[in-house]
Amino acid sequence: MLDLNAKNAFRVLAKYLGEKNPTQYEHSIRVAQTSLLLAKRWNVCVEDSVIAALLHDIGKSFSRKGMLSFCARNGLPLYDFEIYDNLAATHGKVSAALFEREFENTDPDRFNSIYDAIVSHVAGGENMSDLAKILFIADNIEPNKRNGFMEMIKSGEITSPNDCIKRIIESKLDRARESHRAPNPFLDCTIESLEDER
Repeated sequence: MLDLNAKNAFRVLAKYLGEKNPTQYEHSIRVAQTSLLLAKRWNVCVEDSVIAALLHDIGKSFSRKGMLSFCARNGLPLYDFEIYDNLAATHGKVSAALFEREFENTDPDRFNSIYDAIVSHVAGGENMSDLAKILFIADNIEPNKRNGFMEMIKSGEITSPNDCIKRIIESKLDRARESHRAPNPFLDCTIESLEDER
């Protein structure tokens, strides 16, 4: 098992996505770069933010059917929404399980924080840590998304991770309605949890 550092996270990213899925590999690099900027801005551990970002999509080395099989074989919870509407939504928990296999857990608090951030990057969750918030945001605003959120952060229009997450989720829900598809039900739970933080 590997020591938990950014250099080894980059190696694991290359192992799972380097040749199998170069598009997702490049996305993960951009998310890591965005996470680094956000972590500095909002005072979150930079190295842990980069590690989580590099590894957040390694589960996409499997096909959708492969993700379902992986979850079943490894006792990972599956929800009706994932099985019937969006198998790709399982990739967060698959990526976290692969992270757990690859890295030495010598600091449980740090390890669990990265694990939880990877799991929750798909749709958020209840009581998200600052690290999880950074990853969720970075995954949704990395430069190729071209949605203007980074500009709003830099200009000061968006002042906090919670504000940014709410706006991202509202945008996701709007897109789901416009395309007549079911939104991930955990997005609503995330909004409620953020409201409870006030």
